[in-house]
Amino acid sequence: MNNLIAPLIAAAVLCFALFGFAFVAAPHSCEWGLSAYFWAGVAVVVALLAMPWVLHVAQPLWQRLLVSLLLGSVGALVWLGGLFAANVRIICRMI
Repeated sequence: MNNLIAPLIAAAVLCFALFGFAFVAAPHSCEWGLSAYFWAGVAVVVALLAMPWVLHVAQPLWQRLLVSLLLGSVGALVWLGGLFAANVRIICRMI
């Protein structure tokens, strides 16, 4: 595979898995779902930010930084989109 294709496929799989996990965690958002989805999102965004540096996607420093920020931004948008698309409850009880 190309040097850029394999990390993009890995990033797409991570984003689809995070988006799918939102629908698994949403019915249980008041017990464990919100915290599990939060930490899964943090892990995916950190993995996407680190992917260009670990897999040497682009050679120059500015290209790695640009690809890293692009993948991290896409991961954060997928994370936020899954939060609202799955209707994850953020506030469970008002005391």
